[in-house]
Parts: sequence; C-alpha cells; structure tokens
Amino acid sequence: MTGLAKSILLLVCATVLIAGVLRGSAGAAATPQSVRAQPGGSGWNANATAFRGQNGAQFVYTCPFYGTAGAVYGTDVYTDDSSVCTAAVHTGRITLAGGGSVTIEIRPGQSSYKASTRNGITSNSWGTWSGSFVVVDAKPGNPGVGSGGTGWELTATRFRTFLGARFAYGCPANGKPGSVWGTNVYTDDSSVCTAAVHVGRITIAKGGTVTIEMRPGQTSYEGSKRNGITSASWNTWGGSFVFVGAQGPAPPPTGTATGTVLVNGQQFTGGTIPYGAKLDVTSGTLTMSTSLGTVAIYGDGTLPAQAVLTRTSEKVNKKNQPLVQLTLTGGDFTGCTPRTTSGRASGSAHEKPKPKPVRSLWGKGKGKFRTKGRYSSATVRGTEWLTTDRCDGTLTTVKKGVVTVKDFTRSKTVKVKAGQSYLAPSHR
Repeated sequence: MTGLAKSILLLVCATVLIAGVLRGSAGAAATPQSVRAQPGGSGWNANATAFRGQNGAQFVYTCPFYGTAGAVYGTDVYTDDSSVCTAAVHTGRITLAGGGSVTIEIRPGQSSYKASTRNGITSNSWGTWSGSFVVVDAKPGNPGVGSGGTGWELTATRFRTFLGARFAYGCPANGKPGSVWGTNVYTDDSSVCTAAVHVGRITIAKGGTVTIEMRPGQTSYEGSKRNGITSASWNTWGGSFVFVGAQGPAPPPTGTATGTVLVNGQQFTGGTIPYGAKLDVTSGTLTMSTSLGTVAIYGDGTLPAQAVLTRTSEKVNKKNQPLVQLTLTGGDFTGCTPRTTSGRASGSAHEKPKPKPVRSLWGKGKGKFRTKGRYSSATVRGTEWLTTDRCDGTLTTVKKGVVTVKDFTRSKTVKVKAGQSYLAPSHR
C-alpha cells in the first residue's frame, strides 16, 4: 500500500470514528432520563385536566398557606379534575395550613375511583373517568405562627381545618372571661383567652399573649375548675386546640393505610388513631405520623402482625423520655413445647423450646419508637427492623440502623447493628 493510500485510509477511519462519537453523543442525549417535572399550576382550585393523555409526565403545583379544600375523587389515584392540592392533603403529604409544593404524575383514566377519609379530607367515589394523577412528591410549607387576633371573645373555630397550625392571640389586661369547654384540650369555640387562664398561661388581671395549636375534634371533653375558671364538659365536637408550651396530652397519631389494615377490628384507610388501639397489619401497611416521629409497620405476609399502640416513656440519663410503643399481640403459642425438667435420676436433659415463629412485626421509621415482644423490647431512633416472637424467645433482626434491645430474660441491654440479629431466650 502506497503512502497516499495509507493517508486516505487513516482519514476515512478518523472520519468514521468522529461520526461514531457524534452519533454516540446524540444517542446518549436520546437515552431515557429521569422525568423532569414541569410547572403545573397554583392554588387550591387547580386540577390536572389540561395535561390529560400525557401519561408519565410530571407537573409541579404550588399550594398557598391556609388553603380551602376542594373536591377530590379517588384514593391514591385521583381523577384529573380533582383539586391537586387537596389530594396532596388527602395522601398526607401536606396540610391545609402549611400548603407547599406538590409534584404529580399523569396516569390513564380508570373504570372506578374509591372514596375514603384521610387526614381530615373525605374523597368521593366515581365511575369511569378519562384521566388520572398520583401524587409522587411534596415539599410541605411552613406558615409560621399566624395571628388569631386580640380580644377575650375570640375563639378558634375559623381555623378548624388547619390541623397542626399555630396562632397567637392577644388578651388585654382585666378582660371579661368567656365560656370554655374541656381541660388541656379545648373545643375550638371556647374563648381562647379564658382557656389560657384556665390552663395557667396568663391571669385575668395581667393578660398577655398566648399561642395555640389546632387539633382534631374529640368524642368528649372533660370540664374542671382551675385558676378561678370553671370549664364545662362536652360530648363530640368537630375541632380542638391546645396551648403551645402547656402541659397536656399528646395528640393522637394520624395514619394512612395500604392493603388491608384493621384498627380496633374495623377496616382503616386513613385518619386519626387513638392511643390504646389494636392494630392489625397482617395483610397491609400502616404509616403513622406522631409527635415523636413517623413509622411504617407491616407484616411479613405469613405470620400474624398485630400490636397495641401506646405512648409511654423510658429513663435516659436520669430523665424520662417519651416513646411510642407497639406491643405485639395475637398468635397461637399453644404449639410451643414447654421447657420441662423430668427424669433427673435417669440423666435426661432439659427439653429445649422449638424455634417456631408465632407472630412478627416489621417497622421502618425515624423517631422515638419501641416494639415490645414476649421476651424483649427494641428501641429505635431511625431504622428498619423486625421483631419476631418465637417459641424459644423474641428475635430482633435489624436491616438498617442500630436497635437497642432490652433482654427481659437475661436482664441486659445490647446494641444490634444492621445485618445482625439477637435472640432473647424464653428461659435461662
């Protein structure tokens, strides 16, 4: 091959190589990327009908502070004419008070949409509809402390829907007390300033500024006499408030469910869950938001996964720290072999219990939580763990994070890390 031919060949190869690189670059640009959300709309009346048919596309909506709930159809998957911001409240992603930024993804229409009540929002059922959306992400807003006004006659009824929101009230000196219902937790039509005297935050003579936090309605309110104010009892009421910084009962958790979840034997989709409730997540998942953090609990698909929800405390550095506890219940232990001592004279050994699992509960969350089995408890701050009650003891298995296990049988406490497990035996 002549020198000229070699030069031509090298030039051709270089051209092909460059073309390949350029084509590769073009191909890379065409490679599917993560979906980039586009602007969707703003306001609590905004829906997603304008984007019908753009299945898989994502859009971001802005939900202002102190919103007014709009109409919603469906559960988890919503008709595209539903209020996007209200659907985000229904899913538990944001609140009416805080609003925030909500990202949805467009989905095809469905033949039916199921109604449910979650997080203070009741959605409607519907039949066939041409377009849908799901909420895929949200960034909750924080309105800070709002103004409730000044005056002893003022109540909190106008803030009923803004659960968790805080409002400051001015109470002039030597005011005229009004009516109050409840103790620590008050009906939202109570005089805020008078309730503040009752709870001990201010006096009638001096007045002052107080801050309340909105809470859900209760089935009963107990009256009492405190600080010269007599509050009345009442039955069911639609809204409540407490005073920020005042000692009183913790708010009940709120939860959302997927699959089949039972609360006190009744099917549960979402809403408030009272402490003391019996939970059954054998065939579903329950995600709970509490004042101490958020946790999701679920079963392993085979064993009973039931627990009683309580609020308790444990001593840490000589101080009592509050905890949300899930105590395992249910399951049949009658098949467990008892540990017996027989025929000592003949030299027979103790019969060991079987490692047969009876019940279990998965937990995943961040906050102050504890699961309690028959022979040990597991305290977490942020992790994923499994508690299994077996015939031969309580097994704690850690998937993520670190769990502090208190062994009731051996009277000791151990740290269990991710990838490890610990068995607290049924007997020494």
